Amino acid sequence: MLNYCEELTQQKPLLVDFKQEGASRELFLNPPLLTSNNSGWSGIHFEHHYQPSYDTPEHRLTMHTISIAFCAIPSERWFDGRRQREYQTTGTIAIIPAGTLHRCLWQKDVQFMFVAVEPKLLVSLGAEVDAPTDIELIPEFATKQDPLIQGIVLSLKEELGYDRQGSNLYVEQLTTTLIIHLLKKYSVRKPQILNYGDGLPKHKLQQTLEYINVHLDQDIKLADLAGTVGMSQYYFVRLFKQSMGIAPYQYVIQQRVERAKQLLKQGKVTITDIALQCGFANQSHFTKHFRQLTGVTPKTYQQL
Repeated sequence: MLNYCEELTQQKPLLVDFKQEGASRELFLNPPLLTSNNSGWSGIHFEHHYQPSYDTPEHRLTMHTISIAFCAIPSERWFDGRRQREYQTTGTIAIIPAGTLHRCLWQKDVQFMFVAVEPKLLVSLGAEVDAPTDIELIPEFATKQDPLIQGIVLSLKEELGYDRQGSNLYVEQLTTTLIIHLLKKYSVRKPQILNYGDGLPKHKLQQTLEYINVHLDQDIKLADLAGTVGMSQYYFVRLFKQSMGIAPYQYVIQQRVERAKQLLKQGKVTITDIALQCGFANQSHFTKHFRQLTGVTPKTYQQL
């Protein structure tokens, strides 16, 4: 009779693709508390989990996956048969490169989130910063924290809180930042990223601002903004911020709020309609950003 370890070695590892609906149920006992399925996000997937003590089956993921703990638990993890004991605390990250044979065992209830990225997205964004074409991420046991990754993961979770229809421009900006960070810090061969200090040329900045103004009521994509001026997404974000003092996403939100102010004072349409006409996902998304920039809610502003 085979013991448990022998059974594991004879079982064929699962191949898990988070782009498929319900794929994480192959790995975990409970369904996710929150998932980016049906969010419209491209090339990236997010899930928030609360799971009981469990030993996952051996598996390989089709996407590079970054998991971050939001509790304190003892655990064990295997990468291609290499085992290490961990003690995860809030903010501890694990990086599971696509195709790596992986297994994880935790001995208490656990809360964690993960973001998974399609390998081809690393290749395409890596090409923009002259990264090697054979990108290889380094597996990372959950032994350290990364504040930038934690901030990105929490921001993605917050965006999904708006009826799962957060801003794609913001998500794309977060995704670009995450990928460049992975390439710089967790890849075998680091890219040589150039520094530019003068911002966007004036004519390209003007092109960008005009494009944003015309498309405020639409789902503005980072690729479209960068493509308008013939630049890579990563360098476009950096140069735009140097020129304007804020990131493209923040500028778009500012302009949407300014247009909303005009419509609120006219009093001809409902606040819900104004939110949609100004490009916000819904009224709660609109109210959050309006309050952040003005200090009052849209309804209060309309009554002033």
